[in-house]
Amino acid sequence: MNSLPTNVKQIGSIGEGMRIYVEDYVCTYLNQYAQAGGYDERLALLVGRYLLIDGQAVLFINGAIQGRYTEERDGRLYFTDKSRTYSESILSEFFEGSEIVGWMQSQPGYGIFLNQQYATHHFKDFPKINQVMFVVDPLEGLNAFYSYNDDRSSLLENRGYFIYYEKNTSMHEYMLRNNAEPAAKPKPAAFIETPKFEQADPTVESFYNLKESPEEIIRKRQEQRAIKKATTKDNRRTLNLLVSMSAVLFIVCFILGAGLMQSHDRIESMEFQIFQLNTAYRNLNNQMAANPVFAPAVATPVTASANEEEREDAIPAETVYEEAETGLEISGIPVHPPVNEQVAPSPPPPPVTAASIIPESYIIQSGDSLSAISMYFYGEDRIDDILALNGLENADMIIAGRTILLP
Repeated sequence: MNSLPTNVKQIGSIGEGMRIYVEDYVCTYLNQYAQAGGYDERLALLVGRYLLIDGQAVLFINGAIQGRYTEERDGRLYFTDKSRTYSESILSEFFEGSEIVGWMQSQPGYGIFLNQQYATHHFKDFPKINQVMFVVDPLEGLNAFYSYNDDRSSLLENRGYFIYYEKNTSMHEYMLRNNAEPAAKPKPAAFIETPKFEQADPTVESFYNLKESPEEIIRKRQEQRAIKKATTKDNRRTLNLLVSMSAVLFIVCFILGAGLMQSHDRIESMEFQIFQLNTAYRNLNNQMAANPVFAPAVATPVTASANEEEREDAIPAETVYEEAETGLEISGIPVHPPVNEQVAPSPPPPPVTAASIIPESYIIQSGDSLSAISMYFYGEDRIDDILALNGLENADMIIAGRTILLP
């Protein structure tokens, strides 16, 4: 690239000095890579080219390489010889024609603070005037570039940079092979603010003169990182407990609700059965009142005539009973009482009741049930006999107005 890109987005304000352009894929990948580390620091190498365009120093960053095989010393991460060997192989495979133009350091929870140890590391391992340092805080969502001043005596924060957009096949292929899915972003915990640098002396040592010793800063950062990790673990444990309790309460409420629904259904079923029985008995009583067969037979006293007294085989003059000549009908079937039968006047015959006379058939009324009909006529459950006699299979499938046979 020998000209400035046109499709750009400016981050911060741009001052004098070297201008930095970061390709969009690179910016996205560095943020994801830093976030994936959670509370742990991560390092990466920046790949690109340094050019002079119309007399303006311009740094193009078109790639990033994970900081593999780093080691921790005194609470800080450092690149090793194995890290450099790995980066050289990646550089030749994916980013041919580019070079290492700086590095990225993530420091979760500490903003864009530049400490003395990392500044010294930059002076030692990235001494070129065009090599920069990119500081990222994935928890706070902050980042900043640091670059050398003109005489390379100190590192200064760049006020801003550009993100440019172009087809970056090399970085896309590297991202596919080296996935850096971000972890869940935790809430930043409170941390101790570190005093700002004093810039009275332009030398490297005095520029990074701190009010606290490096050992004290390292110790505090390690303690704070341990507190953050413990707090996150406790929060996750509490969340898991709440989720488990909620699941148990949901199951209990579901079981109680199902039981209440079943009880309600049973109560409604019982109420319906009681209503059917009441209706059936009411219909039977109404039919008994309308049908003479359910009333006692009428007996008329008869006295032997004078001619009968004179006959040799005449019965002594005694009171006898004669059945009423009126015919009886049960459910449309006429029943005629015996004719000209005489019985002894004493004792009189017992009255005919509904339980002692069972008709051959019965007309089903609205609200009847076979259970009520069986209990009324037989005083016991003979539903199966009624079903068999009428060729029925279901006791509930009876229709009002139809005639059924009684056993």
